[in-house]
Amino acid sequence: PVNIPMTRHWVDALDDHNPVYLDEAKARASRFGGLVAPPAMLQTWTMGRPKLEGIAARGGSASEMDPESPIVALANAGLPGTLATNSELEFVRYLRPGDALFTTSALESISERKTTGIGSGYFVTWMTSYFAGRDELVGRQRFRIFKFKPGAPAAVAAAAPTPAAPASLSSAEPQSEALPAFALPVTTTRIVAGAIASQDFMPVHHDRDEARKQGAPDVFMNILTTNGYVARYVTDWAGPEAMLRSIKIRLGGPATPGTTLRFSGQVTRQTASGDERALEIGLRVVNELGTHASGSVELTLPRT
Repeated sequence: PVNIPMTRHWVDALDDHNPVYLDEAKARASRFGGLVAPPAMLQTWTMGRPKLEGIAARGGSASEMDPESPIVALANAGLPGTLATNSELEFVRYLRPGDALFTTSALESISERKTTGIGSGYFVTWMTSYFAGRDELVGRQRFRIFKFKPGAPAAVAAAAPTPAAPASLSSAEPQSEALPAFALPVTTTRIVAGAIASQDFMPVHHDRDEARKQGAPDVFMNILTTNGYVARYVTDWAGPEAMLRSIKIRLGGPATPGTTLRFSGQVTRQTASGDERALEIGLRVVNELGTHASGSVELTLPRT
């Protein structure tokens, strides 16, 4: 169930001070009327409890996977590497302490075989729907991974095609409000803290040797943590009354220890309806290896 200790762990790992997550008085006085869970935690609540023994051999899976799964089939075919490349989160409503989630997942697509800078393999995409209980839809997620045979370690920065800049950040676009820049020094501790807070025990996020087997120079940040920092970046700017509606990102180069993630964003669309304003934020996160993530966030704010 959604619970305060796990929320506290997430907030501490990402240094997210939004009061609606843990300050009961401020949460009650907000539009939410009480404590809510950080929206980017949606996937975390359904991550399996890990059986640590043999987890590397399972490719990071918390427990034994269904042998009929395409992930297992691809691993058995000599493609042991796993790298998340895309995440599109949609939030129908924020979760509250006590909510117990039920999910359904559907395989959406498996690409033709692709060759990238880190190896050759297949992009696998599925859609997960999240329900409170079994009938109240609270969110959706389209998630894509690259299942591959690792190639040359030196090419890790080309793990996925470098995303083009969002149209919102093009110099041809009309000027609109820019979010303040944010720089995040990446350390091993920060990477591991985010992985544990998101219940992701894939060895590549805490074990340097396993990361190097996949062609990475070191452990690297997981996509759930990147989603969390994107959410923090936007709500730090928009304030605690902001309600995120979606986070859509595409990963490029990895976030490894010793690099610095630099966040930039810009309001690309704004509309008003009734008592709310709806905004879309185009954003980019870069480091010394190039673009780490690019995409967009949609949110609503009360009209003042």
